[in-house]
Amino acid sequence: RAALEKRLDSARAASQPSEAEVARLAELAKEIKALGKRVGEGEKKVGAADATLASLQEQVLAVGGIKLRAQKSKVETLGEQVSGLQQAVTKAEVGLESKTAAQAKLEASLSKQQAAAEGLERQGRELEEGVKKLE
Repeated sequence: RAALEKRLDSARAASQPSEAEVARLAELAKEIKALGKRVGEGEKKVGAADATLASLQEQVLAVGGIKLRAQKSKVETLGEQVSGLQQAVTKAEVGLESKTAAQAKLEASLSKQQAAAEGLERQGRELEEGVKKLE
């Protein structure tokens, strides 16, 4: 029992961080806090830059006035139309490929059916000739 208690005490002692580890953890915590502040400052700068950019864009639109806004709207509308037309073309191309494959299958089937019909006609003629010979 004494040996078990001794092992338990040594295990507890081993599971506790050393002074160097505690110091390193504190140092890392300070670094993390400092980096967090830098990130926050960077985010503020980015937000300010975004606001300035939006303001400048609005000023450019204001200088161009209604005509520039109308042209911008027209460009956006035409872009959407082009996108829609591209989708329609893609859909049509896929449909064409599908129909072409179906046509090829039907033509192959038709050829087989014609060959089978010719074979049956030949057999029919042979049977008619056989019947005429028997008469």
